[in-house]
Amino acid sequence: GKLHNCLHIQNTMPHETIDWIEETNDKTMSSPIFWSCVQRDGIILAEAGCDDGSTNVIKTAQKITKMKPTAGWEVSRNFSMSSNPFRGIKFHLHECAGEIDDRPSDDIIIWAFSCVYNTTECNEETAKAFLTKLVFVSEPLRGMPWWREGATLSAQPSFAPTLQQQMENVEQIDKLAKMQQHVDETKAIMQNNIENILERGDKIEDLQEEAQKLNAAAKVFKKNAKKVKRLQMLQNAKHGVILGTAVTGVVGVCVIPPLIALL
Repeated sequence: GKLHNCLHIQNTMPHETIDWIEETNDKTMSSPIFWSCVQRDGIILAEAGCDDGSTNVIKTAQKITKMKPTAGWEVSRNFSMSSNPFRGIKFHLHECAGEIDDRPSDDIIIWAFSCVYNTTECNEETAKAFLTKLVFVSEPLRGMPWWREGATLSAQPSFAPTLQQQMENVEQIDKLAKMQQHVDETKAIMQNNIENILERGDKIEDLQEEAQKLNAAAKVFKKNAKKVKRLQMLQNAKHGVILGTAVTGVVGVCVIPPLIALL
């Protein structure tokens, strides 16, 4: 049966929150994300979800929320996935409090976004996409006093319905995440194409430069060939047409030097 007080993993919970959970338990059970919450410096400000009837969700949620904050993602691993198919995942956001509040510049607020998901129905990438969406959805609210200074569940009335809605729409979030992944992959391909085109452009410019050099060399060769031909014509005009090996050797001597200079 339902566990009416299964959700909250701290010691207190307002009665109105329990009533709201009872109304939304059935909806949550249909989602691969069974539980989610937002924390500030270890304090749960809002949460939504339900247990699986065997306290697996509660235990996993307790484990993931108690893990020390890091610079990014934290994942709770279960030793037996057959007895407990649920896994917890958490993302940390470190914020300099002095940028918004009248606090010391080195005072840091650590926001944590956690969820528990069923590994048989949901993969880690989908859970990460879900939490990433929560980070952006909660951004305009994190400057509110009850978010920055409130006690346990201070944001529950206003943000728990949002958590529930996002959990129900996790499949749509997953589709958007996959679409974004395809866009990113396409961008990477386009970037690679641009780099290849630019590199090919450099090679084309090099070929054009070599062609210009060869063209210049050909002009020099043509000019020198004309000089040789003119010199040969002058020699023939002076000495007449002479047949024989000796003359051929002399003509050879006159022709070869310019050709060697161009090689």
